[in-house]
Amino acid sequence: MNSKAIKWLATLLGCLSLIFVISAIAAPVNEKCPLSGNAISKDATYSVGFCCGNCQGKFSSDPAKSIAKVKAAPINNECPFSGEAIKATATYKGDLIGFCCNNCKGKFEKDAANLIKKVKVARTTVNDKCPLSGKAINPKKTYTVGFCCNNCSGKFKKDPVKNIAKVK
Repeated sequence: MNSKAIKWLATLLGCLSLIFVISAIAAPVNEKCPLSGNAISKDATYSVGFCCGNCQGKFSSDPAKSIAKVKAAPINNECPFSGEAIKATATYKGDLIGFCCNNCKGKFEKDAANLIKKVKVARTTVNDKCPLSGKAINPKKTYTVGFCCNNCSGKFKKDPVKNIAKVK
């Protein structure tokens, strides 16, 4: 083989391995729901974001050691009723929802199942700061656990410290 063909082949293999690494990182770390044992759904996940691959790697090597450091952030950036900045929060199926005031929070809590449709989801991770460094997260650096349904995902999100050992 000539040197151009070798360089082309090396570049091709490098690209293919990069695609494999990226797809492995983006996919859930488990194949079966840690709560039910059923196959996972791509729509029911718990994802922790990190600032960099170094923090992501440290967390992934022993999630039980660091999961308590994950501070949940509202999945929305503004109040679903007024559009104003978030000052109060409520939990719905394990997700933290933000509101501008306790009046809006109360309105939501009275009819959450219907009003959840008004919430504009701004993040797919449960946190907005890296649990290890405290820096802003890079949405491409995540540790994602998959579940069979949002019911199991919600149960996990309510107490991830208790449930993380079930992830295999």
